[in-house]
Amino acid sequence: MIKNFLLITLLLILTSCEGVKSALSGKKFENSDEFLVIKKNPLVLPPNFNDLPTPKEVADTTQIEDIENEIEDLLSSIKNDDEEVAESSSSNDTESFVLEKIKD
Repeated sequence: MIKNFLLITLLLILTSCEGVKSALSGKKFENSDEFLVIKKNPLVLPPNFNDLPTPKEVADTTQIEDIENEIEDLLSSIKNDDEEVAESSSSNDTESFVLEKIKD
């Protein structure tokens, strides 16, 4: 009698568990569509594609010339500063050199 009671109780407990039910019944779970490949439509031209304006030149030649002149000016000023440093370092008076730069 006790064996039958334990057997029935065990069967009731196992059948009440959702995991055991689905495992014994062979139920398939709903899968998400994370690996589903969605087919896209082919690309099409817009209806007024030929009416679009043509692109302008990237930069005017005057802008390019201005930039080149600025670069040359910067390089020449750097060279002049280097020459001044070389001249003043030849005289061993570092303190006077620093004072001159502070005054400028």
